[in-house]
Amino acid sequence: MRRFRLLPLLAAAVLGACSILPPDVGRELLPTTHSSYKTAEFAYHQLLERHVDKPGSKQLLIGALDSVDAFLKKANDAPVTRPEFTGAIESDFSKFGATLDGAIAKNGKLDATLMERAATDGMAKSMNECHTYYLDPERAKGFNQGPTQYEGIGAQISPGKPTELPEISYVFPSSPAEKAGVRAGDRIKTVEDTDVAGFTPEEVANRIKGPEGTTVHLVLLRGGNDIAFNIVRGKIVPPRVQSRTYENGSIAYVSVAQLNGDVTRQTSDELTKLLTAGATTAILDLRNDPGGDLSAAVDIGSIFVKSGVLVYQIGRDGSRQAVKTNDRWYWGTQKPLVVLVNERSASGSEIIAAGVQANGVGTIIGNKTAGCVGIGQPRELPDGGLLLITLARMQDAKTGAELNGDGRGVVPDKVVPLDSAQSGDTQLDAAVAFLRSQARR
Repeated sequence: MRRFRLLPLLAAAVLGACSILPPDVGRELLPTTHSSYKTAEFAYHQLLERHVDKPGSKQLLIGALDSVDAFLKKANDAPVTRPEFTGAIESDFSKFGATLDGAIAKNGKLDATLMERAATDGMAKSMNECHTYYLDPERAKGFNQGPTQYEGIGAQISPGKPTELPEISYVFPSSPAEKAGVRAGDRIKTVEDTDVAGFTPEEVANRIKGPEGTTVHLVLLRGGNDIAFNIVRGKIVPPRVQSRTYENGSIAYVSVAQLNGDVTRQTSDELTKLLTAGATTAILDLRNDPGGDLSAAVDIGSIFVKSGVLVYQIGRDGSRQAVKTNDRWYWGTQKPLVVLVNERSASGSEIIAAGVQANGVGTIIGNKTAGCVGIGQPRELPDGGLLLITLARMQDAKTGAELNGDGRGVVPDKVVPLDSAQSGDTQLDAAVAFLRSQARR
């Protein structure tokens, strides 16, 4: 199987998504363009020719002009006069270019480069799925570079819909964010008095990160109430794997925060240590895990599934390819297993959960997952930015159900909401109770 990577949300948006990506960023010779808007034109053709959903010119260009209008509004300018797009690829783009020319002619103070980038971002957002997006040149520099250490507050952001406030998906233990009282599920309204509605996780993270010892001011939305935080940034080492036992050592618990680095070896070693010490059942906690390397997702799935298909990937042409386990990591004998997931379990963590469920080797407990997983690829743009394009989607290996998209994802065998009004962890309690009942059989 060709090696791909999952864009780790943690790498892109740790305060301090999640698509499957090839390791080679596309650096092919950029084609000759026919307009002054080379970046927008290249992105336009890449989306038309490569995206799994086969968008039309009207969809992309309407999305582009929606973002241009938002850009103009910030400049206190009127929206553009919309041309009528017919679905003809070249003539539609010519009309689009003429529309941008008109906006610049009307207001000579407009930054044409920033307006074109807004248009490119709008094309990507018009696909309305979580792993097709545009990174401007500054954000592209840090693409797919998961930090082992950084300076920030110690939390990560989950991707949301373009109209939603960015959401805190995970708060690192003992981090400045945790000490300040930030919680998973909080939504970010402002960073340093800047409204971040509609910002990407990367954009928000870059605004929050800063030198150790400095303070960042946030306003978070929790339960309908605005809460202001002044958080002193610190040096953060993102944890990947944590473990402990329950029920007098009989239940091994391993939590995986992200799927990159040596995470498979760490997960396997922690499980082996706890099982050797006497644990007879296991909990794999993938809640708030945003994904990472596809190879890590497959390898961790292979710990629990001896031989089988985790998911199927479906290409633009309808082709269907199995994502199979390997025989390198299997834990030896099948044991009672619970996988914990929630609405912020995304991408690679969804592949693991879907594979465990489809192969009948464990019970999934928690909330439905994010529905954010698909094969994608980055393309370098003329302005030095990157366009991430979804090339294929994922399907459940047993049911054939689509895993990517609004309302989709892995549905737990036992749906257990996390009740924030109660003390403790109701989902973890349900997992322990389930495994306790299995031990009595």
